[in-house]
Order: sequence, then C-alpha cells, then structure tokens
Amino acid sequence: MQLKMNYKHFTGFVSLPALVFMLLATGCAKEWDDHYDESSFDLPGKTVMEYLQDQPDLSTYVSMLEIAGFEDILNASQSYTVWAPTNDALTGFDISNTELVAKTVKNHITRSRITTSGIDDSFIRMLNNKYVSFTKDQSGYIFGENNVIRANQPAKNGLIHVIDGYAPYVYNLWEYLGHTEGVDSLREYIYGQSKRVFDAENSIEIGANEDGQVIYDSAFVIWNPVLDQLGTIDVEDSSYTAIIPDNTAWDESYSRIVSYFNFPRDAGSSERQRDLTRFTIIQDMLYRGRIREPEKLNSLTSTYGNRFYNPGEMFKGLEYESLSNGLAYITSKMPFADTASFFKEIRVEAENSIGRTNRGSNIFIRSSYGTEFTASDNYYILVDPASTEPSVEFSIPNTLSAKYNIYCVFVPAKIVDSNNLTPTKAKFQLTYIRRETGSTFISRFTPENNVTDPEALTKMFVGQFDFEFANIVDPDYDRVAVKLQVSSDVTTQEEQSGDFSRTMRIDCIILEPVLE
Repeated sequence: MQLKMNYKHFTGFVSLPALVFMLLATGCAKEWDDHYDESSFDLPGKTVMEYLQDQPDLSTYVSMLEIAGFEDILNASQSYTVWAPTNDALTGFDISNTELVAKTVKNHITRSRITTSGIDDSFIRMLNNKYVSFTKDQSGYIFGENNVIRANQPAKNGLIHVIDGYAPYVYNLWEYLGHTEGVDSLREYIYGQSKRVFDAENSIEIGANEDGQVIYDSAFVIWNPVLDQLGTIDVEDSSYTAIIPDNTAWDESYSRIVSYFNFPRDAGSSERQRDLTRFTIIQDMLYRGRIREPEKLNSLTSTYGNRFYNPGEMFKGLEYESLSNGLAYITSKMPFADTASFFKEIRVEAENSIGRTNRGSNIFIRSSYGTEFTASDNYYILVDPASTEPSVEFSIPNTLSAKYNIYCVFVPAKIVDSNNLTPTKAKFQLTYIRRETGSTFISRFTPENNVTDPEALTKMFVGQFDFEFANIVDPDYDRVAVKLQVSSDVTTQEEQSGDFSRTMRIDCIILEPVLE
C-alpha cells in the first residue's frame, strides 16, 4: 500500500538562503521576545515607524520601508532596532529596484532593542540573517562602516539609530554563485544538486487512511548533498574561503580529470563518470575561515580533508571579493595537483582483515612496537605456511583508471629473532577489470628481484600497471574488483636447504600514482 501524504510545504523550488531565513526567523523570534523586557524602558507614544515618518532627513528610507511592506511590521508590538540611513546617505540609491530595496531595508533592522550601552565590537544579526558589525571607536559608534550620528532614539516598540551611510546588501557565497558572470558551469552543477526531501521531524501525523496507514501533513526541505559534504555556504553563521573556477577553469579541469573515472557498465558507466568528475573539480574548493594572506600559511586543509603545503602558490595572482560569509577567489585554472587532490597513493594495511583472504596459510597479526623496525601503522601480518604455496590476497578499493606503480612491503624475520636472517621470495597475481561489462582478468608478476632483505623492511616493486577502468567503491557500487595476491615463490629444495623461508611477514600494499 502506498502512504498518502498531503504535500503542504515548499511546493515549488525554494532557494537555500530563503529556506534558512524562514526556519531561523520563526525559531528565533520567541527567543528574542523572551530575552528583552520592554518594561525596563520609559516608552514614548510613537512606534518605530511613526518616529521615522516624523524625521524629514529619513524620508528616503521611509519610502523604502513602505515599498518593502514594513510599515505594518514596524507599527506592531514586537520590538525592533533600526539603523536608519539619512537621505544624503542614500543619494543615488535606485529605489525603483524593489528586490534591492527589500534586501537593503532588512539589512538595517534587527529584532529587540540594541542600545549602545556595552557595545564594543559586536556583530548583529539582521532580519535577512546577515551579520553587520556594531562597534565603538574613539569617534563614536559605527554600524558597518557608517557613523551613528543620533543614537538610542526611543520608540514605543523599539529603538532607532540614525547613520550617515548605509550598509549595502552583501551576497554570501551561495548567492554570489547565482549572480556572478563567468561561473555558469559551477553554478549549474551546484545549484542542480538541490533536492526537495521529506522532513520527517517537522511532519505532523494527522490520522490514518482506510487501510490503517498513517497520513501526514508533510513538510519538505531543500537539501543539497554537495553543501552537506563540503560546507554550508548558504548560511551566514559559518565563514569560508572559496577558490571558484570560472568557465575556463571548469572546462580545463573537466577535460583533465574525466579520464580518471572510466567505469564499466555495471559500475555506472558514463553517467557516474560525469558525476564524479564534476565533484572532483570542486572537492577542494572550500577552506574554513577568511584567508586574506595565504602566503603567510605553511599549509591549508580543505573542507574535504586534503592538505596542501603551497598556499601562496595556490592563491598566487588571485584577488578576493569579500562576502557576508567569507571570501571568494575566482580562478581561470584550478591550482590543485592531481596527486595532492584526488590521484593519490593507495595504501592497504595488511592487518586489515576486510577484503583479505588466504590459502594454504594461517594469518596472525603482529605489532612492531618495541622493535627496531617500524611497520606502517605499527602492525603487520605473519603468513604462516600450511602448504607448499601459502598465499594471501588483498582487496584494493578506489583505484582510478590510471597508471600505478605497485609495491608490497615485507618485514624481515629479524623483527622477532635477531639471529634469523633467512629471506623469503614472492610472486604476485593482480585481478583487475578488463571489459566494459565489468568482467575481470588476471595478470601474474614475478619481479626481477623478488627476494626480501633479511636485515630491513623491503619495499618490493611488483610492477607498473595501467588500469583501464576505475573501481571506486561507495554504497551504491560496493564491489571491490581489484585484488593483489601475494604468494610464496620458495621451492621445496630452497626451503629444505635453509636458504629461504616460506613464512612471509607483510606490512602493506602500496599503489603509487604515475604521472606522464
């Protein structure tokens, strides 16, 4: 049976900034009302709106309030503080642009009474959820970058501060993408990820249908998986620095990256290739905070988690634009090296049992703590032979369709017995995707030098391999098709002579990117 729902809220596309405003405005109104006690003021008879209307030098702002529909709001009982620009401050302002008028009006009003008492260096959240500074210096009080010329003018339902300039509406990063020329490709991708999803927490149970199934008065919200993963650039209470690709940078990055994500049909094919390529372009686009002098930093970590050690070079020649929740640097070439961003070393720790199988052997996990050797992550496995050809196979997830040098790191027997200097010999078998259908093939490698060093860790070169198909693993595509089998290559005669041992101690498998 299908659940019936009454699709009540958000019946059309709602922009994320608008959605956030609606949610915050309703949630915070009561908090502000409860916090401020109007009984502590000697209240005059006029409302905020009436006071403003009586000031000849504020007539332009009053007209803007009327255009934006704020006349009734500022005559209501709820308390407001208004920073009102003078007529001279608004000279040249286009009041015929009703959208800009509404945004600017809200940028000068906050709920509750905010006096200059105790003000030092504050940021006030305005009705549009933007934060504007309200500070004190030697000359007096400053709102944004404007002087307060008449402060603490009381009204029945609030306060008025008169200022000699106005605080322009400043885009946040999300809005900036929507209004900036030359970033169409990025905008199309990020905006296109927004989805209308059912909000179970705010949906109300209103009864049941004839089959006994619950009927909801259903609420919906707009959710964007890219913002959810990288950063909430659509809200005002977090700040980010963004390196934004223009259309030229986007096209160059796409053509360079797309070949790394060649998938067979059973793993998403060209559609998934397109999705992952576009996400990869922007995965390292955001950094927390406002970074005005990147050249003074030793390193930077993106919100995606990658660390870069050349901030000065990354931002070299770029100018930033200051936004309400961060800084935007637009670039014509994304500055991330493939091997620092996405085409990175793959390391499989041998002690990790997930995706590991073995034949003709028993596996024991051992620690390198307290020894003269340091294994990767301080653990390795002992492959104890139970047959003439013991082997262990490792799953290797997240290989790209690219070229890698493959290594296997061995630990010497000396780690447990300083007198045991017996080496071992190894051979390898690589399973990989070879067909568009997703079918796998096997390549066998016996390195030219396949003998381990009895005195030290051995990073044995298995071989170089160019993967035609990527094998990225996620919840929708969880098959790990790429595997590396490590087998003993010691003959019975070699073992009986004591020259070699079939016992293997394996630290990790490493795939190092090869750039051409």
